[in-house]
Amino acid sequence: MAIQLRPYQQQLVNEIRGQYQLGRKSVLAVLSTGGGKTYIFSYIAQQASIKGNRVLILVHRAELLDQSSRALTNMGVTHGRISAGRSMDLSHAVQIASVQTVARRLHLLPRDFFQLLVVDEAHHTTAGTWAKVIEHFSQAKLLGVTATPIRSDGRGLGEHYQTMVQGPTSQQLTDAGFLAGAKVLAPPGFDSTGLRKRMGDFDPKEAEQRVGTIMGDCLGHYRKHLPGQTAIAFCCSVAHAEAVADLFQRNGVPAASIDGSMDTAQRRELLSDLGTGKLKVLTSCALIGEGVDVPSVGGCILLRPTASVALHLQMIGRCLRPQPGKRAVVLDHVGNTLRLGHHLEPREWTLDGIKKRDRESAPSVKVCPQCFATSASAVQVCRECGHVFAPQQRRELQHVDGELVEMAVAKRREQFSARDLEALRELAQQRGYKRGWAERVYQ
Repeated sequence: MAIQLRPYQQQLVNEIRGQYQLGRKSVLAVLSTGGGKTYIFSYIAQQASIKGNRVLILVHRAELLDQSSRALTNMGVTHGRISAGRSMDLSHAVQIASVQTVARRLHLLPRDFFQLLVVDEAHHTTAGTWAKVIEHFSQAKLLGVTATPIRSDGRGLGEHYQTMVQGPTSQQLTDAGFLAGAKVLAPPGFDSTGLRKRMGDFDPKEAEQRVGTIMGDCLGHYRKHLPGQTAIAFCCSVAHAEAVADLFQRNGVPAASIDGSMDTAQRRELLSDLGTGKLKVLTSCALIGEGVDVPSVGGCILLRPTASVALHLQMIGRCLRPQPGKRAVVLDHVGNTLRLGHHLEPREWTLDGIKKRDRESAPSVKVCPQCFATSASAVQVCRECGHVFAPQQRRELQHVDGELVEMAVAKRREQFSARDLEALRELAQQRGYKRGWAERVYQ
């Protein structure tokens, strides 16, 4: 079957091939959420199999396995599936596998069996199970794909990838119509100050307790900004997700929660119901933060505070799949946008690790006091309601006569004593400062 890639997708494929031709063995491909990463690596797998290579595509959730399988099927690529509860059929050149299942079956797979290893959501690569599988098939070329090449613990993906190629930014994809435009609202009422962190992100139990105070707001803002539309609500825990779903149900909004304890068929049904609109709100703790593609979803409700840029962008990305006339709405009740930046702002990705102080640097975002829409700090007029932001007042510098003073000496008046004044006078005398210098500093 002839496959027609979008121009930017074909460009990214060409750059990946170019890196392999230059002798690189491992390549990380970065493309914003919604840009078609699954389509791209499925195309690469197809082309590699045509040339007689065996390809293993690694995913970490059943939903991602299903998504990759559908993409390959649509391209006419027969393939095998390696997952729990089913035997392996290795007669197909292309295999899609649960990384957890492959890790348990490595003793059945020769180290040189595959010539290309594809890692979906490659920001997980440094985790133990992934690293174990990659090491086993170290003779194969490695291709990682992700929208967010960053880990909350700051470890660099350069541990596994020699080079990185990047596709267009989220802003460029939005301008071209490949991503839906989105209004991001950040209602006040949540403060993350003092929240403990665990493994690079906020402690979920502490976060859940603090988020509980804004439960009613999420219902009211949904009715105001997403009436009748479908939305995904991201929560702090399974119990929190169930409580939010119950809140919507009790107020006449069809809702349900989804979590990893459910069997695959039940999870598929819930995602299908969300896609058809039978469900209006689907709540989750961590199950649908990556890779789930439901184009009809009109918005995201952020009720999980995070310190992870990757998780922040992945959550928002779930409502950015385009549809005719669609403009998504992001209701950020927990200040993630203020802490981590607008999803359209440019990001400088690197294979190197990121120091803690750089991970915690605050982005430049402002919130409209009228409609709570977020904008870059340089924006003068709110794009949503037309509110004109007041210009920042400039501090005028006054010129006064004086001399430079060592910082250790120039203390505030309330910190001085009579003894300090005498010390200043002695210093002035020793250094030949003008009469009255000590008194002026003291004042």
